[in-house]
Amino acid sequence: MELDRKSFLLGASAALILPAQIAEARTSPIFQLPESSTKRFAWTVDDGVSNTAVKRYLDIVEKTGQHLTLFVTSSYPSWRKNKSQILELLEQGKIQLGNHTLSHRDLSTSSDGIVRNQLQQCHEFLLETYNYDARPYFRPTYGYWTKHLIKLAAELGYTVPVMWHGTLGDGYNRSTKTTMELAHKWVSNRRIVIDHANVPKSQTELLEVVKLIQKRGMKSVTLREAFGKNYR
Repeated sequence: MELDRKSFLLGASAALILPAQIAEARTSPIFQLPESSTKRFAWTVDDGVSNTAVKRYLDIVEKTGQHLTLFVTSSYPSWRKNKSQILELLEQGKIQLGNHTLSHRDLSTSSDGIVRNQLQQCHEFLLETYNYDARPYFRPTYGYWTKHLIKLAAELGYTVPVMWHGTLGDGYNRSTKTTMELAHKWVSNRRIVIDHANVPKSQTELLEVVKLIQKRGMKSVTLREAFGKNYR
């Protein structure tokens, strides 16, 4: 018998408490990928303020074969508006979703209750919308983290806080030239690179980044592809 929405969310909430994972909570985030015989890096995209920006990243995945990890801030409508394409790319294993909170609050200065609610509400959104469990990966908002925050997140099953080692930029005054300068600087083996779906980059601009990746004999992989399905 199909579960109603209330029962579904109650079940999803209960499933968050994983004592076995609490014991494995790390003391600091990850900043790079593990060593590999292939040249690879992680192209990660945060937030989702702009529907157009989210759509362009999804299109780039479809057209180029690069795999992305999208850290979802679930209150932004873009994640619902692009649901169909996201579901297709998840099914194909070309993208991964991570938890980036409900509304992008600074968790490092928030109460325990707010931290839990911000992570749990995003978790429930991903389950309800995509039937997708994003654990154990989450990205602390603004890159701000404390050991206490990491412990609280681990209590909800989010045992892998993800930082970055380089950026492709964000902001209203950013130019294509700046994006490419950053890409030349940071796209490198084992790097985790952060990008944002807030101010749309043009398709041409994103394709230029892909050309650089290919020129360097590399590929962007999801975090799960790099670390394995059972990484905690």
